[in-house]
Amino acid sequence: MDSDMENGADSKPEKSQSWLARLQQDVTLAHADIPILACCGVSGICDSVAFSGANVFVSMQTGNTLFLALGAAHIPADEPKLWIKCLASMASFWLGCFFFSRVSRLLGPARKSSLALLFLMQGALICVAAALAQTNTAPTFGQRFVGTDRATSIRGLEDDMFVCLPIALLAFQFGGQIVASRALGFNEVPTTVLTSVYCDLFSDPKILAPLGENVKRNRRAAAVVLFICGGIIGGHLQRSAGGMSAALWLGCGIKLVISLAWLLWKGKEVSQEKK
Repeated sequence: MDSDMENGADSKPEKSQSWLARLQQDVTLAHADIPILACCGVSGICDSVAFSGANVFVSMQTGNTLFLALGAAHIPADEPKLWIKCLASMASFWLGCFFFSRVSRLLGPARKSSLALLFLMQGALICVAAALAQTNTAPTFGQRFVGTDRATSIRGLEDDMFVCLPIALLAFQFGGQIVASRALGFNEVPTTVLTSVYCDLFSDPKILAPLGENVKRNRRAAAVVLFICGGIIGGHLQRSAGGMSAALWLGCGIKLVISLAWLLWKGKEVSQEKK
């Protein structure tokens, strides 16, 4: 009787230890491209909000680089501070890549607990940006029923440099997003840019291969479709009563679901050669 009670008491720590041990496993790469592809949708959602509200991007940094260069020539003339917002996005993205890459290497780039934590952080950053928009703390992102008067609204809020805060938060977490895609080996899905994806997709000699014979082609095509769908959804949400904040809340929700998915993801079995 006593031995049964002891065995029952010992089983709880063992289960807890087993669960913690599973969190230290690397994720299996089977279907691990699905969460990464979902990030393309988040990029489309957030970039649609950032461009509608501030004429900048938070994931695609090529456009921001061009806008920054045009700022040296005082173009566009009606948005003299656009280059500041572009620089805020670019610098935050750089910092995000630096920070998340260092933390990822420290914790283990493909480890379940590491991926869950880093995506939780990304979701939290979008959450803060959404809250700033929801409470109208950042008026540029607090707009609702965005329509044909978008240009007028942006000009009216041109002096609101507080918009740089949500821009920085969003761009910073997108640095972590692309780092994750690289860490897992899905280089064909950078999640934040489509130019290289278009090139690789349409220059692929096996572009017309059957569906099951060209996985990278499938991922690239899915990335494009999901990015476009994210932009469409983000645009429609901005025109709704929920406004821009609703689109950001959706992006936040997707990131949090991805974080939870990594916790539950199947881990790689570690062969125990040492006893």
